[in-house]
Amino acid sequence: MNRALLLIGYIVSSCVFLCYATGAWGQEKIFWKGTLEAGTQKLRLEINLAQTDGKWSGELTSLDQNNAKLKLEKIKVGDDTFSFAVPQIRASFEGKLESKGQVAKGTFTQGGAKLPLVLNRSAAKQSNPKQKDEKKSKEKLVEAWVGKLQMGGIQPIMQFRIVETESGERTAYFDSVTEGRKGFKAIWSKKDGSIKFVAKQIKLSYEGKLNENEMEAKGTWSQGGRKFPLTLKKQLTEYESKNVWENRPQRPTGPYPYDALEVKFENKKDKITLAGTLTVPKKPGRHPAVILISGSGPQDRDETLMEHKPFLVLADYLSRRGIAVLRYDDRGTAKSTGKFGGSTTKDFAHDASAAVEFLKTHQRINPKQIGLVGHSEGGLIAPMVAGTRDDVAFVVLLAATGVDGEKIILSQSEAILRAAGTDEEDIKTTLTVSRVVLSVAKKTNFGDDFEKELERAVEKVMQSFPESKREALTKQIREEIPIVKSRMKSNWMRFFLTYDPRPALRKIKCPVLALIGTKDVQVLPKLNMPEIKKALEEGGNQDFEMVTIEGLNHLFQKCETGSLDEYATIQETFNPAALKKITSWIREHTTPIK
Repeated sequence: MNRALLLIGYIVSSCVFLCYATGAWGQEKIFWKGTLEAGTQKLRLEINLAQTDGKWSGELTSLDQNNAKLKLEKIKVGDDTFSFAVPQIRASFEGKLESKGQVAKGTFTQGGAKLPLVLNRSAAKQSNPKQKDEKKSKEKLVEAWVGKLQMGGIQPIMQFRIVETESGERTAYFDSVTEGRKGFKAIWSKKDGSIKFVAKQIKLSYEGKLNENEMEAKGTWSQGGRKFPLTLKKQLTEYESKNVWENRPQRPTGPYPYDALEVKFENKKDKITLAGTLTVPKKPGRHPAVILISGSGPQDRDETLMEHKPFLVLADYLSRRGIAVLRYDDRGTAKSTGKFGGSTTKDFAHDASAAVEFLKTHQRINPKQIGLVGHSEGGLIAPMVAGTRDDVAFVVLLAATGVDGEKIILSQSEAILRAAGTDEEDIKTTLTVSRVVLSVAKKTNFGDDFEKELERAVEKVMQSFPESKREALTKQIREEIPIVKSRMKSNWMRFFLTYDPRPALRKIKCPVLALIGTKDVQVLPKLNMPEIKKALEEGGNQDFEMVTIEGLNHLFQKCETGSLDEYATIQETFNPAALKKITSWIREHTTPIK
């Protein structure tokens, strides 16, 4: 059974990782380890904390998710408690310290799911370049086995190194070259025409059949229950590559032909303060402006995802061409106040509306040429705001939805699973269970009635499974259901499930550009674009344009399959064709200062 049930409810512009927690005392660095059990999956987490001038900083690493690293915020350390937030994945941890501060027991919360997490503390190992050089000199490379893992459209480079120590002993290491993650110790063997590597730390194994001269092995890579074909070739030197998580060629660098102003503005309705960056062309006068509205999940002002910063790239591109841009941290995220958890799409619309009010009074902004650019869930928010105000000059919808949340979730789940190469029978089973869960969630109260009704409905559907698979499927689904229950109870989900964006789209009277990629598996173009077009027409809007760009995914990257797994390995942050179209359309509907 695929873990798709855990993805229910995310039309995110960010990948969802279940991650780790952290804590530290004094001026020393602290290192934590723990294992998060999410349904049938166990995720090993590592946490590093440091304190500088009384302020805490930290990083979480999920070892079983390609060593993904996420920044920690809101770190609080007490005598017997500590907590932190992981804004990028809408997660947090609250724990109590035991055993004289050496153990932290608490709860890891993400998207409504609450999971127990125990962390064990030890002093962090300090980096010592001299020791590393000494170790390297004591280990001589004997041979390296290198190949590209065939994961649909993704082909990350993998390497196994066999080295010999001064004593003559041989050992092996695994390196994920594309990601820049190196040095996982491995066990290896070569016999009977086969070669085998096992890296227990990350639950990885490879076994391949050697060709006649033993210079190539064709076999299977296994990790976390997934298997992919991998051909390895023997070579005498290591494969070197830059870390793709840090090498994003579109990241803007100065000097800039515009001013970047740190700003704050008030959402008076909800009594919170939003912090952001306003980029304004240097030419004197009042400039046309756009407000960037992010996708679901707690996003910072750059909509940061795996070292990609799409809103930073978009803001830079627009401001270099005469358009001022306001981008801001979501409520409860980074430098913005308020609480993200418990908020709904409607609440986020209040924040975007407050941004309009702020720009209207700014001395460098033309109050009659302020537009909204919404990505993913931001494409739901922008019509909400524009439909209730007469001072929004234009709207740009990037990968926006045109149908209700239930249809989005089901269509998204099917497309994501298929792009990942999931077996058709597994897809069918996942969708069957998902329909039952969503149906119950829509029609029942979220108390005892919901719990009982969901149990009855799921038990009934499990009886329809083939007898040969029923026991295994039933066990897996029952393990997933508690997490799904929690997610279904969140305020955000309850709103999203039944919200229909079409009435709001009908109320938009200003010009609209709707843009999407053909390989978007999170918001399907053939399902959503016709409904957006129809709603605008029904509302009498005569100035709109529908654009679908070939080969782009949900993040507007040029891709192979559109799978979420590709987001990290693609170097491109925002496709130039999409940037050019957005900018030219906005300039056609505004009057930039020349």
